[in-house]
Amino acid sequence: MNKKMLLIFVLSLMTSALFAQYPVNWTDYSLIDPANDVTRSLAYNRSTDHVLVATRYRGVDVIVLDAASGDSLGKLNTDGVEGGTYPINMVSVADDGTIYVCNLSAPQYSPGSKFKVYRYADENAMPELIFEDALENGRFGDSFAAVGEGSNKYIYSSGQGQNTLAVIKDHGSATATLEGLIALPQPGAARHGISAVSPGGKLWINGADDGSPPPQLINSDGTVIAVIPDSLASPGGTSCITHMILGEYNLITVSNAWSMSIRSVQYFEDELGTVLFDYFGADSDSLPLLYNGNTFNTNFNASTSLDYDSKRHCMVSLFGYNSVSSLSLDSLLKASTPREGDLTISVDGNNDFFPTDHVGSSNGRDMYFTWSEGKLFFGITGHTLVDPTETNRMYVAFDLDPDGGNGSTTPPEEAGGVQELPFKADVVYMVEPWQEADYLIGSIYKWNGSAWAEGLFDGNMASQGALAYAAEGERKLAELSAIMNADGIGAGFTSIGIMAYVAEKDASGDVLCAFPDGNPIGNGVSFGQYFYADSLGKGMFPTDTKYVQVKGTPSSVAVDNTTNVPAEYVLDQNYPNPFNPKTTIQYALSKSVNVNLNVYDITGRKVATLVNKKQDAGNHRVVFSGENLSSGVYFYKLTAGNETVATKKMILIK
Repeated sequence: MNKKMLLIFVLSLMTSALFAQYPVNWTDYSLIDPANDVTRSLAYNRSTDHVLVATRYRGVDVIVLDAASGDSLGKLNTDGVEGGTYPINMVSVADDGTIYVCNLSAPQYSPGSKFKVYRYADENAMPELIFEDALENGRFGDSFAAVGEGSNKYIYSSGQGQNTLAVIKDHGSATATLEGLIALPQPGAARHGISAVSPGGKLWINGADDGSPPPQLINSDGTVIAVIPDSLASPGGTSCITHMILGEYNLITVSNAWSMSIRSVQYFEDELGTVLFDYFGADSDSLPLLYNGNTFNTNFNASTSLDYDSKRHCMVSLFGYNSVSSLSLDSLLKASTPREGDLTISVDGNNDFFPTDHVGSSNGRDMYFTWSEGKLFFGITGHTLVDPTETNRMYVAFDLDPDGGNGSTTPPEEAGGVQELPFKADVVYMVEPWQEADYLIGSIYKWNGSAWAEGLFDGNMASQGALAYAAEGERKLAELSAIMNADGIGAGFTSIGIMAYVAEKDASGDVLCAFPDGNPIGNGVSFGQYFYADSLGKGMFPTDTKYVQVKGTPSSVAVDNTTNVPAEYVLDQNYPNPFNPKTTIQYALSKSVNVNLNVYDITGRKVATLVNKKQDAGNHRVVFSGENLSSGVYFYKLTAGNETVATKKMILIK
């Protein structure tokens, strides 16, 4: 082999090894100008499964890309967006799907300009100017982040050489308010990136050019909690930052705009708040070969951006002079299923589940689903899910022959007054809490051809599965693993139907949540939807509808969509009123729209979110329970898209 061929062979081996760390799903060069840094920010919108890219390539635009393919789907409406050094510089998406866009306000280039923030209720909405302020004539808009949902959304921004970081609160009204300016530990410490841990809480920031200021974690008052060692992040400087909680892993991912690399760092926080770091995987120093053909364009502005695609377990990345791309993280930390490694039921409050395992939300509770070889894993969050009073039960029902006739649509227990399951169930697991125990007990019901046969379930019996109940921050988490054997769920099936719900234990009680979330809650419900998988194969993500589908139709008990579509949005008075402790709220939608229905106490504090999702046109109703609230006056407000429909008063009397 001659020297030239040997060199090519060695380089190909090195390149393949490095590429394997962050395999590229797709790359888009259409918004890149190699001579002009015009594309500086992107965000993943998990509500639509789209990537939003802020760019000045063809004007003032936010381009919408398909997260699966990178194909262009159109752009946001930018009518009236103007002002600043650049009218659009950054884009971010809050947890509830609200989109925010900011300008770059740099007084040294455009004296007298003001920092502006525009809000989009969704990708089809018009922009709303909700914030405009000179902010002490400082430079803002180089970094930008939004976090939170409903009336508790926070927006953050800083800039080159800036000593402060602006904290803006969006309460959902016509204007957002400046909560304050956080003094940064060094000038420009948040120039290149901001990633909020929680709304109004801790922040990961990055301002590194040649290595200083470094990526670091700060409190909401600006005090430094921890600094990431430069040797663990990207030696020689980094230029954005995003933090992720993936199962039990806390990760920080940064990029280096000069070497065109991406690197992840794992961090640990003990009970005293001490944060330690460790290197996690390899970096991607050979990525330039993939960007903009074979041309490596040095990015002196350090314009990069990263966001996590929670549906595919991917990182969407932007290198301003080079490309927009989607990079798989599965080789770094496997999230597809069957899950490799020690996926177990945890009782210490840690969550085994990844965002890719999240299959739905119902009445403020979330459901996670994944599997390993021989086991199915489920997790449901919620403070009333299981409790020491033994009031509530969790049910997971399985149809092991969706195309066959075995099983029963009648549930094995009357909890919550459930009248009908969405399929002919063969097996139903019932989780029964026991005081404050970590491991739970319950029953496994199996259809014997004519009736339900009950077997006692001990959460410690590995032959059946395992059950655990643990605190997860301010939430509670109940986990169930069902073993695919004769003692557990069964064996030999190739397709499966699944649904889950939490209900009060007697027939006069209520169903508190149901999954899929198209199913009703309340008393005396009949379920119409279920999850379906034609096989539990390899490399599948539960949130990908190609693999785990939702079948059936929503029941009319909880959501009554009539053929007579109303001409306008309507919010009815609750009934009964006064109530103790439950009441029904009805409303009508004239078109398909994102809906928020929240309950507030007399001080304006939100006490419950009843609906937070897109709903079809028609008539809807939801049951609200004030069992955990004190007697008094409460208000419920309906918002459809960016329009407040109405706010009405109700009275709880106990």
